[in-house]
Amino acid sequence: MKKPRADNLLQALMRQSRLSWYGTTAVIAAVLILFLILAAYLDGILGALSELWFWQELLDSPVLIIYVLVVYPFMWRLWERAVRAFQPLMPADDSPKRPAGEAPPPNRRWEWVAIFIGAAFFLLLSQPWKWGWVTGEIWLHVYEIITFPLLFGLLAWLVYSGLSGTRYIARLGRQALNLDIFEPGVLAPVAHWSLGTSLAFIGGISLSLVFQTWESLRMWEDITIYAVLLGATVLLFFMSMWSTHKAMARAKKRELGLAQKHLTAAYRELKERVNQNQMKGVEKLYATLTAWSTYERQSKEAPTWPFNASIIRRLAVSGLLPGLIYLIRFLFGSRLGM
Repeated sequence: MKKPRADNLLQALMRQSRLSWYGTTAVIAAVLILFLILAAYLDGILGALSELWFWQELLDSPVLIIYVLVVYPFMWRLWERAVRAFQPLMPADDSPKRPAGEAPPPNRRWEWVAIFIGAAFFLLLSQPWKWGWVTGEIWLHVYEIITFPLLFGLLAWLVYSGLSGTRYIARLGRQALNLDIFEPGVLAPVAHWSLGTSLAFIGGISLSLVFQTWESLRMWEDITIYAVLLGATVLLFFMSMWSTHKAMARAKKRELGLAQKHLTAAYRELKERVNQNQMKGVEKLYATLTAWSTYERQSKEAPTWPFNASIIRRLAVSGLLPGLIYLIRFLFGSRLGM
């Protein structure tokens, strides 16, 4: 019987509630909103709940935390499908230590390290101890100091999780795969996972921009944060695709070598028969040359990337969304008071 897969840190923490994933997410969302309202009450500005600035400035971190919890199950399922795509391609006598389709055991120590790095990154970059503490809004500042490091720790963990998944995909791709270069769609789930991960990050960046004020968009700290997130998005996409590309390129090289080997042998035999004026069987030999020449040409034309033009187009169009939102808010935010 197959052993249950080991949970990563986020899955283990969510499982502690004994509710469904989205049931736990709903509880966390309610807790975050209730604590925000409580902080406003303790600061004596409960009336600000009806003001746009209140929600715009303070909902950023809780909304993004919930966003990560909502999209992560989709990202995980896409990754599992990408791993399972390798299962029928694995050699029978040279399989990896962990069977394809089974998640590698998480490194809990490095998961916590990633979370602490993310939280420390926010604290060092934003330096909340230097914020202007407005009299009467102490509890709201405390709320931000708690939720923002939590958000950045979660984002850093998400990047680490993506890199860890990418390394495992790369390890599978280095096996002697029984890969047919004329069926590139067999590894399309890897491209779908890469695209899904990138779209999840792009969606989070776009959502965060909605909550930014015109002043914050001009701050170098915020620009640095968005640059890091965009860099991580591009890195995760191409790192996961590169290992699959190398596996497909190796298979293509193998098939080209096979075709060229048979072509060389056929050409030599044809040359010898012509020199010896032995024309018997030349037609059959010519048909062999034609067949292997066609095979060589088709092998050269075979793709070595698991994605197609549609995937690249969707990524490119989606990648424009954060820039478009940023531009609109930067150009018109000051006029609209946002």
